[in-house]
Amino acid sequence: MEFYQTIQNRTGQTVAVINQHIPTLKVGTVDATGLLAQADALSGLAQTRDNELTNYDAAHNAENQGFLAIQRLCLSLPQAAEGELDDTVPAESALIDLLAAAYAIVPRTTELALERGHKIVSALNKINTFLAAAVPPRPAITAGGKGVADLVALMAAQPALEQTVEDRIVDVTAARTDLRTAATTVDRLNKRFYDKLEAEARSNPALATALLGITTGSENLPGTLGIRSILQGGLNGLQLLTSYENGTYTTGATSTLEWMVVGVDTDFTNSTAADPSGNALGPFTIGQVVKLRTRVTNTNGTTTGSVRTLTLLDPNP
Repeated sequence: MEFYQTIQNRTGQTVAVINQHIPTLKVGTVDATGLLAQADALSGLAQTRDNELTNYDAAHNAENQGFLAIQRLCLSLPQAAEGELDDTVPAESALIDLLAAAYAIVPRTTELALERGHKIVSALNKINTFLAAAVPPRPAITAGGKGVADLVALMAAQPALEQTVEDRIVDVTAARTDLRTAATTVDRLNKRFYDKLEAEARSNPALATALLGITTGSENLPGTLGIRSILQGGLNGLQLLTSYENGTYTTGATSTLEWMVVGVDTDFTNSTAADPSGNALGPFTIGQVVKLRTRVTNTNGTTTGSVRTLTLLDPNP
């Protein structure tokens, strides 16, 4: 269970004791019904957080797919140009030299891919002009059916994809803050009720016994294994590559990654041991919706992470 669920469970135990022994008990203007309502409201905030995580995962994956498409063309188009041009012909050898500035940039990130792409576009525009003027005209440079116009369009779309990722990060942060703030408020209120119950229990043996049923410690449950990101990649671009938040892997506990395909599986029936360096799942098929969560178990119990969801995009649109 997650942190807020632990608070909900403790609140439920507290309310049960209040209703049985001192149903009129209040903290300020809040009674047991109000306390329980605030605890129940945490589920809605958790769902909002999960929804924002789904939006973030979709945006992050779309941005990454855009980067990969640019990267592929940045690697394949210069190669196709060299294949078309004859380096023994001075004019064509000079055109090949135009690609040298692009070759100096390794497109391992979005920013580097864009930088290389701009240089390739400039070079290919010269090369394609030369090819079109040949007698007979020679076709423009393409790779996999895509040419300079496709590269230009992909690069033009990428900044908006990157901005969407940043916007979704802000949304996730706000939703997480709302949940944690509300959970802290409920936890503090619950503890104030417990303090009042303890005071009453000094002269009420039955109440004192009932208080023993309220969990007050940490229970020594393992920490949650946090998923940092899920992205398409791997075999044919249709695997899900999962990475984890630094410092959340618990040594000595049993950590697993569970998943289900919406419309195929009825629950999280698939699992694999979580590798702290990341996991690759699948391959899946284009359009499938996959839900993932982590589960960590030790001798004291189990904690599960929030559900993450990703829809598989076409890796070669």
